[in-house]
Amino acid sequence: MTKSFLLHILLLLSLSPFSSANEISVQVSAADEITAEHYPGSGNNLIVWIAPEYGFRTGHRVLAEMLSKQGIEIWMVDMLDALFLPHNSTSIKNLRGKYVANIVEQAHNKTGKKIIVMGDSYASLSVLYGIHEWQEKEIKKNYLIGAILFSPYTYQSIPPLGQLPVYMPIISATNIPIMIYQAENNGNIGQFNTLVKKLQQHGNPVYTRITPKVMSIFYREEVSAEMREQLQPLPLNIKKMISILKSHPFPQKVIPLKHIGENKTGIDTSIKNYTGAFSPHAIHLFDAHGNKVNVASYKGKVTIVNFWATWCPPCVEEIPSLNRLKEKMKGHNFELISINYAEDKQTIIDFMKKVNVEFPVLLDPNGEFAKKWNVLAYPSTFIIDKNGKIKYGVNAAIIWDSPEVIIKIKSLL
Repeated sequence: MTKSFLLHILLLLSLSPFSSANEISVQVSAADEITAEHYPGSGNNLIVWIAPEYGFRTGHRVLAEMLSKQGIEIWMVDMLDALFLPHNSTSIKNLRGKYVANIVEQAHNKTGKKIIVMGDSYASLSVLYGIHEWQEKEIKKNYLIGAILFSPYTYQSIPPLGQLPVYMPIISATNIPIMIYQAENNGNIGQFNTLVKKLQQHGNPVYTRITPKVMSIFYREEVSAEMREQLQPLPLNIKKMISILKSHPFPQKVIPLKHIGENKTGIDTSIKNYTGAFSPHAIHLFDAHGNKVNVASYKGKVTIVNFWATWCPPCVEEIPSLNRLKEKMKGHNFELISINYAEDKQTIIDFMKKVNVEFPVLLDPNGEFAKKWNVLAYPSTFIIDKNGKIKYGVNAAIIWDSPEVIIKIKSLL
């Protein structure tokens, strides 16, 4: 038996069913009691883990089990489920922090342990709002350590194509110790450094670590080989980071929080005039079959540049209409350029065996090219006129061969 094979077997054993999980009830207000998934731990640290907008998945529970074995107690709380709210980003952005703050207090009162609050994706906002609300209570006991976030989404809304995002007010009102595990292939990687700087603006420590090869550790329901690879070292690293976060004093001062109105989505559901600042970038990429594609100039034809990924259902849904658009534009000075975001060549080839794609697919293996175009949502599509200027854009899936879209495209010829 080889060493690598033995390690693989041990890893699979560590990802076994969640035998140590049970349920506990937590009083979050005078009228509300919720149920949390509970993973006991023998140590003196407890993680309150807030579910993201899509709920907890297998990967979350795998990591909870592994952390439990490291002596860290876990309370997994799905606030949207508990409050009978739809699982989406709008719901989680409107939650604010009262319930999370109360759970933190209850967790310490029941166990006497030090508390860390953890979340991924848009749940990062619930984590930060909850800690801010806890700070406002001016609790004298010093038991809160800080936050651990996975690939945090902290935008107030997705902006129109080419524009920079506006962050939720809590980002400017955060002054606590934080550890962030940022997935390398996640769509928010282009704005990651900006987010870190905003979170550090009050002098608080923000530690970061890039998790390579994945769009997220938790984004698929089943744990993939790449996700297993990234999960395996996390428990020991998180245990170490908790000690590091604990070494920093937790701030008593609360940063004032600006209040905003109702959160609105910035996703365009139809073609809009482009209002971004940059011009289209030259293309020097390989397609899925290994052919080099160079586009130095966009002048002389109408060009559509479409950013997408196989894991994005709306991206896949609009492929047939893109096929039809390409067919309807035959004989015109028109080009359709499709750029896949941060997936390997074999994934694309396997995908195209199942889904009919009648246009070349270029590869952006590390997402660097999408970053240049400020792409934050998928699909995102730019429409460039024959003068080489971006005229229109849309950051959602649409029917590309609808009469109104065809008229708009042909008006640029």
